[in-house]
Amino acid sequence: MASVETQVGHIWRRLGFGPLYSDIVNGSAMGTTALIDSLIDRPFVSFASAYPQGAGQLENDNARRLLELMCFGPNTRGSTTTVPEYNPVQERVTWMMQGLLIVGMDVVDLANMRDHILWLRNATRTTYKQLALDIARRPGMIRYLTGDQNVKGHPNENFARECMELFTIGRVDPISGTDNYTQQDVIEVARAVTGWRYNWNTHASSFDANLWDEGPKTFLGAARGAAGMPELFTAITGHPSYKHFVPSRIYKELTGLTATAQVLSELAFYWGTDGGILNTVRAICKRPEFLSDAAILNRTKSPVERITAATRFLGWPGLSYEPNLINLLWGMGQHPFYPPNVSGWPRGDQWLNTTSLQDWNQMSTLMCHQGFNSSGIVTGAICPTIETVYANATGNTVADYVTTRAGLRGITSQRTLDALTAYGKAGLWNRYRAAGVCNLLLMSPEFLAN
Repeated sequence: MASVETQVGHIWRRLGFGPLYSDIVNGSAMGTTALIDSLIDRPFVSFASAYPQGAGQLENDNARRLLELMCFGPNTRGSTTTVPEYNPVQERVTWMMQGLLIVGMDVVDLANMRDHILWLRNATRTTYKQLALDIARRPGMIRYLTGDQNVKGHPNENFARECMELFTIGRVDPISGTDNYTQQDVIEVARAVTGWRYNWNTHASSFDANLWDEGPKTFLGAARGAAGMPELFTAITGHPSYKHFVPSRIYKELTGLTATAQVLSELAFYWGTDGGILNTVRAICKRPEFLSDAAILNRTKSPVERITAATRFLGWPGLSYEPNLINLLWGMGQHPFYPPNVSGWPRGDQWLNTTSLQDWNQMSTLMCHQGFNSSGIVTGAICPTIETVYANATGNTVADYVTTRAGLRGITSQRTLDALTAYGKAGLWNRYRAAGVCNLLLMSPEFLAN
């Protein structure tokens, strides 16, 4: 069984975006159960703290701001706020919901995208039923899935189909394998959600009762009367698969394992009638498989996860201003505002492809060698961790030192340790060599796993 130190690193990778060294030390002292509770019980960070007034309206500025929040919370370099709180679970769950309740800037504009993410930040203090209902009525979702084209007499099926298939119950029940809905259900649900408008001048959504189909509808196995949007989500929460579909997604995200029928049946209690997101997260993290050896490093970091974890490890300040950051994210295949489709980003080893890894090599090199010129001479501020590694390690000790600081001690292969040591001893021990060792660590299989 993995050591407490290893389990603490795992908790921070799954409930946040990776540990600082202080997180490893403090978490090991308090124990894994207390650490899980302390992270889940951190205070909610408000909407106002997320995107401060005057933060800038450029797309790349907002993408960098999102990554700052994921790494450190509102009180980060470049922020105009003074709010000190950092809630890694809120950031992780928001990112999880961003990959589930999909809206993308290939269709919507920046105002819609900001609004969408700010509403997703509610996920840890509301139910999934309320969150999905709120998002369904926000301008981003209305525009993304052509809800503004869904009117009485001419139903548009986009939202109706994706709401059931991808957002709430799934095409088939994860336990029974039975079909959850029919094409007729899609048509009837589309009728229920007619009448929503999008204002291209104000970027706002609104409901126009004159465009709503007020006639009786039958869907998901029952007559629903003159159902509208609220009645749709009430019907969905009564469907047997509602207690299984989203919890199975959360379970996979947190453990890297596929939930069995028994696990889903047990999680249904915590999910409840309306969908208790945070209760379900806590229940999953208290299960023995969450901290099992089978769960540790069994997932592949996505590009966003690589950058956030590396930023935290290095103390890299470049999220606020690095001009190449967004282009390299594009190269790796994951701009946080542009999911490839309504199903979201790939989940798994698809991220271990040549193109993505080449761009990650450029990104990690840029991060680790900030403040050095091409000759290895320090010409500006370098990452705090590079300075710490240089001051406290040698070529002989650096492998153990950096893997410990990254929360990877005890689970790093001998091959990786040997490579780190060989590079550390290959020349004069200086800041530039310390940066090179950190760069090698960021390219290692252990760091690329989550």
